[in-house]
Amino acid sequence: MAIACLSVWALPQTEHPGAAPNTLSLDERLGTDDGAALAILFGANMRGNLEVCDCSYPRGGLARRVGYVEAFKKKFKETPVVQVEGGFFFYGSAGYPAVDLQNEQVARAYSRWPVDVINLGRDDLSYTRKLLGREGFKERAQTLPMINNLISANAVFGPDAVAPAGYLIREVSGTRIYDGKKRLKIGFVGLAEPNHPGPGMKDATVTDMFESATPVVLKARKECDVLVIVAHCELESALKLAGENMEADLVIATDSGGIYNPRQVGNTMVVTAAPGNIQEGDLRLYLDKNGRVSFKFRVTDLDALVPSDPAAAAFVSAARSDRERAR
Repeated sequence: MAIACLSVWALPQTEHPGAAPNTLSLDERLGTDDGAALAILFGANMRGNLEVCDCSYPRGGLARRVGYVEAFKKKFKETPVVQVEGGFFFYGSAGYPAVDLQNEQVARAYSRWPVDVINLGRDDLSYTRKLLGREGFKERAQTLPMINNLISANAVFGPDAVAPAGYLIREVSGTRIYDGKKRLKIGFVGLAEPNHPGPGMKDATVTDMFESATPVVLKARKECDVLVIVAHCELESALKLAGENMEADLVIATDSGGIYNPRQVGNTMVVTAAPGNIQEGDLRLYLDKNGRVSFKFRVTDLDALVPSDPAAAAFVSAARSDRERAR
């Protein structure tokens, strides 16, 4: 195994109740090139909204998320990027024409600006079942290639759907990865925490997250150098996942309700994603000469100082017009 041990360096991040505008430039937020071999850039909880949030400090949106990734790649040319969606990217109330159009626009966006790993949250499953229906599946997967990047180890799909993989392995090459001589294999296991409908009731759309995780984690671990659990769950649940799956190097809790200081559970690092897709998670991986891995974690506000990608901004504008015409 290439990973001999795990050490963690984390930029302190805390959730604050009243978000104030970040005055640092994007270049300052990105920081200096300190030799990162790889970056995992992630977000979650878009809820079908490609626009910036309608709040006192507008942030988020497809165009800024794409703009951040492009700015990162431009500044850190020797640091390859793996993009991850943590879950709840579709609007949950599928089946209504307006909502289905909104979700279709998200699927088209994630196909045009590819996200390497897309974890399914519990609220994504209603529309995803439509995407994964066996009838016409091959054609849809060609038209919407984001379908091929979906993962879930505990979502329940019936026989009329093509269930997504429980995990994916992404192979990444770069000059800072084993001196460019071989690729780094990163495994991503996808999980979703169930809703809690009430005493004596059970969420039948997903199986028990903790019971489902272990066999998939053990299988994925044999195929990769670094293993990441992407779980649309609360922080306490993520800490439990880390404690029960010590084979994982990272757990990303994408329904934690805020950004918190990274936690360490044994050799497993636990980080969180922002609510509402308003910030970009930026997790950088470093390899020393012995193949040992360490991490640094930061988050960046997707505010007006992050350049909007022009093509993505045009897509969002056209999508808005399509929704207005459909009313």
